[in-house]
Amino acid sequence: MGAEKTFEYVLRAQVASVEVLYETAPDIVPKNHRDELVEKADLKYINPDRIREIEEKTKHDVIAINTVWEEQVSPEAAAHINKTRTSADSTSTAWALQAKEYIEAYTDSLENLRDIILEKATLDEWFKTPHMDKTHGYDALPTVAGRPLVNYAERLQYDIDLLEYFYETSLVGKWGDATGCHHSAKSYGLDGIKLQENYCKKLGIGHMIAPAQIPGREFNTRIVFGINLSQETIADLAQYILDGRDQDCGIFKVPKKREGSTAMPHKNEMGGNPIKEEQAVSSSHSSKGDLTTSEASIRMKHARDLVDSSSNRITFEKLFKFSDHTARRMAGAVYELILIPERCVERVKRTFGITTSQQVMNYLTDQRRTDKPLTRKNAHRLAAELATKAYNEKIEFKDVCLQDERINSRFDEKTIKEITDPFQYIGESQSQIEMVFDLCHGKKSVPSKNYLRNAEARKVA
Repeated sequence: MGAEKTFEYVLRAQVASVEVLYETAPDIVPKNHRDELVEKADLKYINPDRIREIEEKTKHDVIAINTVWEEQVSPEAAAHINKTRTSADSTSTAWALQAKEYIEAYTDSLENLRDIILEKATLDEWFKTPHMDKTHGYDALPTVAGRPLVNYAERLQYDIDLLEYFYETSLVGKWGDATGCHHSAKSYGLDGIKLQENYCKKLGIGHMIAPAQIPGREFNTRIVFGINLSQETIADLAQYILDGRDQDCGIFKVPKKREGSTAMPHKNEMGGNPIKEEQAVSSSHSSKGDLTTSEASIRMKHARDLVDSSSNRITFEKLFKFSDHTARRMAGAVYELILIPERCVERVKRTFGITTSQQVMNYLTDQRRTDKPLTRKNAHRLAAELATKAYNEKIEFKDVCLQDERINSRFDEKTIKEITDPFQYIGESQSQIEMVFDLCHGKKSVPSKNYLRNAEARKVA
């Protein structure tokens, strides 16, 4: 973005006001004046260095922009610049326009990441390779390698849905004069409330009926919150990959692309340091700080103060750039991720099948499967006892169950082998992968559709 991009957004806001004034009251802003102002409201004519020069003297950004704009047009047209407006009408609207385009681009990045995750999860190898899920750091229940990935894809979809909601409800422009009450519009005999409505509609953003000099700053915080939430999801995905790439886990690897360390040459073999994943975690920390700063800036003295001004100039640009960069980089990290099936199998085998003890417990309490069902409490105790024996003595859980009279008196050998096979006890893992894929893959939200449409328009232009 940067200063010149900000100049462009302010000029867009100003031009829209000129157009609405012309459409509403051509006797106040004639067509030839409108045309002249619209043509010259472009950095092809308005020199950014000249804006900086004026701003250095006036210490006011919008005054500087308007002054340089005035220099490019006739005095008659210049009379309409900033008419019935205050500088905050331009800056607040410019921020909403920036945030609007950012959400469109960022949503597209999130959808790209989501789809790459889903495509990876449905690859035959990931869809079928057994995988051991963990809870609280312990081996918990078997699944397939692609199943954890769709958890993150579905969560990203909810993040996208929230950003879409904020896109529809929290991008708020403003045209209400110095305290939001349309004093200048009224003095010109104009309906300021209707002017603002038409103005924001033209720009594709919302508005408050009764703002102060600026809309409530919580609208900004909503956008920052939506971004932070998605960054936390991405960081969670990144941590999962980091854990999988850890040598003690070792179920993932990446292509050898970079040097690993200046002091440890052997790290080249591991594909170098996990920079993308670690950066994603760092980005979530940064966005959390931005959210705290934005939330702390909500309160203001009516009708305005500038306590948020300096921090916003720094926070939003950094947040927008860092978060989108992170989403795109993580898409690459997922795309290049390589599964190590043999290691996945090892992690299932190392449990000796005791992670099926839940299923054994369920069978013991099911009167459809045994004519001597146990209470849940007793079944739990028995399954835990046999699982402990298998693990401590390094015996296959199925063999312990086959040898125990409390089990083999209730179920035949075939059934015992089936219910203690961890490679078959995967619940609805594969169905869930298919369902999330069908629900989310390729889904485009309103913001990303706008972004793609705008991109096509820019290409044609």
